[in-house]
Amino acid sequence: MNRKIVILILLILLLASGCGQKALPVPWSTVVPRRIVDLEAKPREERLLLEWTLPKENTDKSVLTDLSEFKVLRSEGDLIGEECRGCGEKARVVFEAKLDEKGGDRGKRMSVSFGDLEARKVYVFQIVTTNRRGYPGSPSNPITVFWDYPPHFPRKVEADIGDRRVDLSWEPVFSATGYNIYRKGEGEEFPIQSLNREPLTGTRYTDLGVENEKRYIYSVRAVKRVVKTDVEGKGSINLPVMPMDRIPPGSPLSLVAIPLKSGMELNWRKNREPDLLGYNIYRRKPGEKEFVRLNPVPLTQETYLDTGVQIGQDYEYAVTAVDNSPRQNESPLSEEVRVKYQY
Repeated sequence: MNRKIVILILLILLLASGCGQKALPVPWSTVVPRRIVDLEAKPREERLLLEWTLPKENTDKSVLTDLSEFKVLRSEGDLIGEECRGCGEKARVVFEAKLDEKGGDRGKRMSVSFGDLEARKVYVFQIVTTNRRGYPGSPSNPITVFWDYPPHFPRKVEADIGDRRVDLSWEPVFSATGYNIYRKGEGEEFPIQSLNREPLTGTRYTDLGVENEKRYIYSVRAVKRVVKTDVEGKGSINLPVMPMDRIPPGSPLSLVAIPLKSGMELNWRKNREPDLLGYNIYRRKPGEKEFVRLNPVPLTQETYLDTGVQIGQDYEYAVTAVDNSPRQNESPLSEEVRVKYQY
């Protein structure tokens, strides 16, 4: 056989045998849950809340199907001035929990609360997840918390209610550097996140994110800045509030009275308020002290025919506007018109 042909056959066989070759196996110990990178610490009512998201993938980007448990690691040191002595040393497990074996916790937002923190201490927290084979992922991003005695709760919390708004005020708290405001509906729990993004430096707050005729409950909590941590104290006594519309429409304008054979016709200019429900008509005879309302329910048109008039009699008329709130706030009387009924 020709030597060139033999070499060509050998090369083809060599290439054919290499095409089906698989990559080297990866040790199970290297396929572990991906590292958590969004660990947060939120001081809430003299406690510390940790929040994070469980991973969905392994370190090799494969789907994480065997997440087994998580552990909270904590190390602590002494707060000296604004520095920590001993931080990052001797981390220990302070909380651990098993997870859903069916993978239902994958990608879930998790939280753990701690109430055993001591004043003038600095704590460093991390989260470690483990798969069912017992292999842990890398510790999460570390979170450092500076802790001290929380401030007292605010007193004399008061509310001034208005149309879709609540104005809160309270007495200042000694040692507080700011305040957080929380709001809930009836039968609900206070949310983790306060209404204000950053602690308030004053003792007033206006909430414009409310609805009229809905009952809300407020809690005001003082915070004290400790190096880089806002330690939050207990909430104030719960304050129930119900915003409501108490502002009436403006008085109708340009009222005129026209005697007709069928009665006295009244006309006026249309009000422009978006919450307008209608109008009330009032009549008074000379010598009478009070106006008498003529219509049983508010009118929706800017005209009214009074058929209960007598020829030769003088009458005074006025109109009010009414809004569509539950209280049907009514405007002051319009400018009065006086006319004798003759046609």
